[in-house]
Amino acid sequence: MGLPEVLIKPVQPEDNHKLLDIGRQTFYDAFGPPHNTEENINEYLNENFTLDNITRELHNPNSKFYFAWINNQIAGYIKINFGNAQTEPVEGNTLEIERIYVVKEQQGKKIGQLLFQKILQIAKEKSIEFIWLGVWEKNPGAIKFYKRNGFKVFNTHKFMLGTDLQTDMMMKLIL
Repeated sequence: MGLPEVLIKPVQPEDNHKLLDIGRQTFYDAFGPPHNTEENINEYLNENFTLDNITRELHNPNSKFYFAWINNQIAGYIKINFGNAQTEPVEGNTLEIERIYVVKEQQGKKIGQLLFQKILQIAKEKSIEFIWLGVWEKNPGAIKFYKRNGFKVFNTHKFMLGTDLQTDMMMKLIL
């Protein structure tokens, strides 16, 4: 049996509740216990994944969100940033992948790869010099995914998840 058809569509402002729900769920599934404490993950979610924050991000012209749909169900999503919406100051015409998540039940079906292909298509349309991202150093599956797609580590970045100081590996793909 083949893989299901995946439709990738821009997230609309009126989808802010759906985006909040999938954002919170996929972040929790990826980084919740046993990887981090319940207290730290909930503190992070309650500070960063709020309806106000998601709505503001959706209205930022330099941020774009896309849902991956399978059988009228949201299977994953991406958030990409340009210009001053990027989470770090970066020189040049660059694109940041801030979020690329697939719901737990849909993992292993190449949805992340399809979302990444959408990012590549957008980057080429906008003549992007390089794509960059931060990935948690303790997320070997994601690191392997990005390396397989040609990304190379160029720096590290510290961030707080609740009370825990963590390290992201900064990776980029020169186009």
